[in-house]
Amino acid sequence: MTDDAHIQHTWHLAHSDGAQISIDLWTDGYTVHVDGGPDDGNQREGGRADIDHLLTKYQANGYRLIRDYAVNDAETHDEPVEDDDPEPDGRPEHCPECTAPVVYDPRFGDEFHEGAAWLCTGCKWGQYLTA
Repeated sequence: MTDDAHIQHTWHLAHSDGAQISIDLWTDGYTVHVDGGPDDGNQREGGRADIDHLLTKYQANGYRLIRDYAVNDAETHDEPVEDDDPEPDGRPEHCPECTAPVVYDPRFGDEFHEGAAWLCTGCKWGQYLTA
C-alpha cells in the first residue's frame, strides 16, 4: 500500500489513447508531483498555479479530467502570523508634528514601507510615522 499522508489533493486525467496522468498537490500547499504523461516524475514548487497550468496544458492536448478529490487536510503552519506579534516597544505617545494620537498597524504597506508601523491619526493619517 502506498503512503499518501503527504498528499492534499489528487487529479486524474485520461487520454482517448489510454494514457493516464495523476497530479498530486502535497499537504505543504506548494509541491506538485506528476505521475504519467510527458511530465512523468516532474516535481514543482508552484502550488495551485502549477496545477491550473498543468490541467490547462493537458486538456489542450486531448486529456480529460476523470476525477479529482481531497486526500488529506493541508498542513498547519506553526509559524506566527504577522498579526499574532504583539505591538513592539517604542510606541510614540503622539505625532511629533501635530500631536495627534497614533495607531499601530501590523500589516501597513505603501510604496516606501511594508510591515508593522505606527500611523498618525491627524496630519498624516495613514502615513508611516517615524518618531
